[in-house]
Amino acid sequence: MCGVVRLPVRVKVAGRPGCGRRTVTRVLRGAGVVIAGPSELADLDIYVLAEAPKPEDRRALAQPPRPVVAVLNKADLAGFGGEGPLAAAAARCRRLRDLTGVPFYPLAGLAAVAAVDDTVVDDELVGALRVLTTDPADVGSTDRFTATAHRLSQATRQRLLTQLDLFGIAHGVLALREGADRAGLVAALRRASAVDGLLAGIDAAAAPVRYQRLTTANAAESDQQVDARMAAAIEVVRAAGMTVDDGVTTAAHLRRAITWQRYSRGPVSPLHRCCGADIVRGSLRLWERAGGVAEPLE
Repeated sequence: MCGVVRLPVRVKVAGRPGCGRRTVTRVLRGAGVVIAGPSELADLDIYVLAEAPKPEDRRALAQPPRPVVAVLNKADLAGFGGEGPLAAAAARCRRLRDLTGVPFYPLAGLAAVAAVDDTVVDDELVGALRVLTTDPADVGSTDRFTATAHRLSQATRQRLLTQLDLFGIAHGVLALREGADRAGLVAALRRASAVDGLLAGIDAAAAPVRYQRLTTANAAESDQQVDARMAAAIEVVRAAGMTVDDGVTTAAHLRRAITWQRYSRGPVSPLHRCCGADIVRGSLRLWERAGGVAEPLE
């Protein structure tokens, strides 16, 4: 298969100053997302906000040069009522998605960095959090956490704030109280940060990029090429919220071909029409390989 298909999807991180672009970039890089360099073309934009969209944010999201995913960073500051700040941030993201048409995902940036960067959660940090499990500090505010007398040095508490903030400290202490080891602590911070939801959203937004790259690279002649194009097309339609039958029987392959042939003939976008055609082609090829036999029309 042509080498261009194997190239990773590259993203560009954008947003107004102060929104946490560097933190989000560090999170994405640590999670294996490829960040486009200054002179490289990006396939996907990651637009970062830390509060309600300003007019310049709305303009950027209204006319993006590429597919875009928006990040509501500092989601741990979204309020502590109800089910907690991440739930409040997720609800805000849904409203922003409805308002802008752009997918929004919450992120607690510092907790996410700690979850994906192996250098953050070291023995010193784990030890400090373990002290807090039996000797709690004043977490009413960042100032009180560092200024109030405590057996942990002020420098150690400042490091905890710098690398985890109060939100990450609270989740880390809770995980250790429940018996977590270092790996369990990192896993707890990962869950609390909502980073996996963001990564899934980026992967879904990148599905059309991968599909279009694949369709440009080959004409879908061999079984392997047909299968690859069908798999990429399925990613695209699933990312759009549709269901594709995973059945492997002869009847399932034929049923899937009929379903997506009807879909591709409907009022759909050119991209989804092509995806439907590739799902039909792949399903029929699988149907033939599974022993399906075309019957003459009467």
